[in-house]
Amino acid sequence: MKTENKQIKASKWALSILFVISAVVLIMFFGIGYGNTTYSNGKNLTDPQYTSLLLIWLYTLVGLCVASVLGFGIVNGIRNLKTKTSGQQRTGFAGWVFIFTFALLAVSYFLSSTDPVRKGDGELVKTLWELQLTDVCLFTIYALVVVSIICSVISMLGIFKARK
Repeated sequence: MKTENKQIKASKWALSILFVISAVVLIMFFGIGYGNTTYSNGKNLTDPQYTSLLLIWLYTLVGLCVASVLGFGIVNGIRNLKTKTSGQQRTGFAGWVFIFTFALLAVSYFLSSTDPVRKGDGELVKTLWELQLTDVCLFTIYALVVVSIICSVISMLGIFKARK
């Protein structure tokens, strides 16, 4: 029981720290100056000063999310294998989440396009890995948003309530 309370306390602290850092980055992005002027498509555009910081923080959060989903999926899969041999009932969907995420990434990779794309500044992006990575990320985000909405609706309807 004590280790469970420590784990909950540690996760609350980690979530609080990530929230505070996110709030600071967003305040810096929206609140501090729009001093960078760029010329694109015949117009002078003003960019926020901390766009790169925001993007780096978003990439960091995505990396932490992917690492935690895969890490906890592997750990729970190993625990479920040990539980199966001891005769207890297996619980949890971590293995299914891991398989779904892997299958989603594989399908997204095969659906990705390698057609060159022109960026806003007129530069042509021809790098194969960059084009495929962008498509994989977009397809995966779209699919995960749909799955999240479906799971939220199912949760609100109470279809899979625990029976006592």
